Amino acid sequence: MFSVAVLLLFFTLFGAMILGRKDYGYVWVLLSLVLFPPCIYFTQSPQVSPQQAFIYGFFVLAVFTNRNALMESIFKHPLKIPLFLLFGSLVATSVLNGEGGKGVYNALRYYTENYAYLFVAFMGGLCYKNIKIEDKWFYPIMALCALGVVEFLLKSNLVFPLICKAFPYYDGYFDLNSAVSASRTYRSRIFITTTHPTVLGSVLCCSLMMLTCRFKNLNWSKGRPLVAWCGLALLVALSGSRTAWVCSLVGLTIYGFMKAGVRLKFLIIVFVAFGMTWMAPKAIEAFDVEGQGSSMSMRQEQMLFSYLQFAKSPLYGNGVRYTSKYVMERDTYNDRVTDEEIGGLESVIFFQLIDYGLFGFGSYFLLFLFAFVYFFRRRRFTYAQAGLLITVCFFVFACLSGEIGGNNTYAYMLMGYCMGAVRVEEKDEEEEEKEELAKKGTVKIGVEEVAER
Repeated sequence: MFSVAVLLLFFTLFGAMILGRKDYGYVWVLLSLVLFPPCIYFTQSPQVSPQQAFIYGFFVLAVFTNRNALMESIFKHPLKIPLFLLFGSLVATSVLNGEGGKGVYNALRYYTENYAYLFVAFMGGLCYKNIKIEDKWFYPIMALCALGVVEFLLKSNLVFPLICKAFPYYDGYFDLNSAVSASRTYRSRIFITTTHPTVLGSVLCCSLMMLTCRFKNLNWSKGRPLVAWCGLALLVALSGSRTAWVCSLVGLTIYGFMKAGVRLKFLIIVFVAFGMTWMAPKAIEAFDVEGQGSSMSMRQEQMLFSYLQFAKSPLYGNGVRYTSKYVMERDTYNDRVTDEEIGGLESVIFFQLIDYGLFGFGSYFLLFLFAFVYFFRRRRFTYAQAGLLITVCFFVFACLSGEIGGNNTYAYMLMGYCMGAVRVEEKDEEEEEKEELAKKGTVKIGVEEVAER
């Protein structure tokens, strides 16, 4: 019965994207990332997951019904240069590694299923006045809080296996016929509808940054913004993701620094310096415990392993999804290394260098650098502040724990949305300035006429 409800929900959302308002396509694609984990499929060859169905469906629909907006989002996107370079790096590594047409096809799919979300989000951001996505977050946050607290107390995820069982194919780590839990004796963790607590932590961290910056602009009744913010903060804590804790703290510190006066900024710098000095030894000690997540020795093994793989083809890399095909096995942790001594290549730097070489890693770094500069120059807008924090937090997150379970696509959906919204706010600001100048010019002419009389 629940499987029927899940499939009905999928087809309802997909139908709404096709038959509903054009500017709401972004909303349905974003919901697909939150509701459906990327380890479930309708077909195996080619693999088609609910998330993939939405992203490809969105572009097909846009070509036929909203072509001008699609072209604008591609050719006027603030990140079009690094996005073009990323596509070039994917094609280059496929061709130069002798994969031919099949390699180019895989490169195109990889690009669409990852970086193309930035185009979708930018289109959504250009229509932000109609969408106001953050104004619709209250009830979803409350629902996630309820599911998260129940999972934390029971140490068992109830909703994840029910969603996965509704689809024909499942390619995950957990056994759906027994209790599904990511908690361990040394740490309680939750992951709700994602594939891993680290993925949930990344999603929640980015959402928390968005809500923090838009806090005063929410069209909610009094008290709701604070309740929603506390709910997200609670979920970040319950996720058990240490990387999410660190990134959330980094983002909130940057936000406080941007809002503070000169004296308070100085105090924040001093406080952060003393805090890092005091916490660094404790953090290293905590991360150095074997068998309790990623240890320092494991990270060193990962670095050495990555260097040896990178040395095989340092400029263009070893090929699209090389690590998935030849180094690791697929599971819900998203491509974990089979060698227990290595654990997992838990940094996007390792993946980028092995698969795409210096060309791909440089393009990836430029993507975030361009995004940072774009938002930083426009930080007078709250959407730019949100985009800045999300960009910084996710880049730090990816460097520390990698792009896993589709956490990158969710971050891109918020980054691109903020870029589109900032573009609209800039245009509105320019129009207001022109109107003010026109009014001043009219008043000046009127005064001169009076003086002449």
